[in-house]
Amino acid sequence: MRERGELRPEADPAALAHLLAAAFQGGALLDQAAGESTPLRNALYGALAYIESFAAER
Repeated sequence: MRERGELRPEADPAALAHLLAAAFQGGALLDQAAGESTPLRNALYGALAYIESFAAER
């Protein structure tokens, strides 16, 4: 995404990928513990909002 100009140059794609994977795994664990999808949804929305903050200006 950075090479295509979709992310700002200072974005670290590997770190953002790790963040998204951790949000999914943690959210899924909390989802199972709570018996509802709210924790997973909140974790993923938060991670995606952070990733979107690195979007390149168009």
